Amino acid sequence: MKTKICVLLMLVFTSLQGFSQESIINDIDDPFLNKCISLAMVSYPKRKATDATLERAKAQISMATMSLFDIFNAGYFYSPQKNEGLIYIPGGGSGGTNNVVLSGFQFGVTVNLGSFLSKPANIKAAKADYKIAKAQSDDYQIELTNLVKSSYYDFLAAKRQLEVKLLAAKDFKSILTNAQSQFQNGTVTLDIYTEAKSASIAADVEALEAEVTYLKAKNTLESIIGTKIENVK
Repeated sequence: MKTKICVLLMLVFTSLQGFSQESIINDIDDPFLNKCISLAMVSYPKRKATDATLERAKAQISMATMSLFDIFNAGYFYSPQKNEGLIYIPGGGSGGTNNVVLSGFQFGVTVNLGSFLSKPANIKAAKADYKIAKAQSDDYQIELTNLVKSSYYDFLAAKRQLEVKLLAAKDFKSILTNAQSQFQNGTVTLDIYTEAKSASIAADVEALEAEVTYLKAKNTLESIIGTKIENVK
């Protein structure tokens, strides 16, 4: 009977180790993962910040382009003089006579030379800023995609480990119950019973630790995608 308990303990250890080493690749749900990536792209705060920066840079190009009209200043002058043909501005003329200006509306356009020279450079700078913002946005899109994938894989691994540890705790508890019954009947020694009890306690502790790891991995993924995993359809 002692040999039987020891063999059971070894079988549990061996089977659980093999189960925990199985690949999680078959557990990967690509449609689910793609939905998580899409959710992260619209809800993750830093992604929203990069999108806002890109929109602002795009708006700066429009503002810089529209500012080209600031180069020109249009104006007019209106003289309400009764003279039908001419008006006279006192103080002009070399011989004390008056300068002659047509009466009525006078229109004119002036050009700001400084603005004329600086506006093209401003537009070029705005376009350069947009390219930088676009590159940063594209780069962060890749970064966020990798972050979602990494968190998803960690979640799958934690889930698998939890399943293994819970199964181990259940199996060791069954062995402990069996060993306790046999110990009480005098068919196994105290050492065998103590060994089974220690294995069961250790399995319970590992199961608890695995549960905490699973909850952390789940929380990390949910904080990135902005919703509960159960809500991802």
